[in-house]
Amino acid sequence: MSTKRIWEIKHVKQKKTKVNDTQKKEITAFFEPLIVHYMKHLQEVIPDKKYNYVVDIYTKWFQNYFYFCEKYKAEYANRIADDFERKFLRLEFVADNQFNLSYFRHTGQWYLVNENLSLETCLKMINENPLFQPLF
Repeated sequence: MSTKRIWEIKHVKQKKTKVNDTQKKEITAFFEPLIVHYMKHLQEVIPDKKYNYVVDIYTKWFQNYFYFCEKYKAEYANRIADDFERKFLRLEFVADNQFNLSYFRHTGQWYLVNENLSLETCLKMINENPLFQPLF
């Protein structure tokens, strides 16, 4: 018996471009005014201490991902934890000045909105769309 041979395309995984420390500092500095704006708005809000409330908004890096995070505090009687972190926005570093923009859905999944955006375009989209902004 003869064996049948089939041609198939082998998908090669592309090597991810790693972000270096100077690029991380530049990107963090680029979004610093936005974080300052969020913090000013956060200080104006009077929290309802019967529920979880936001006490801090910040950014952090993990591998090639740049996250926008909120820190919540809980002071009611039957709380599970005193404070916790929620990531609400993610920029994935693809290449030099190219990012994939995602937001965290209520389903517990990251939803990719756009690919290969510049920092300026990401900032514009974050400012225009309420899905990309923190919950105050």
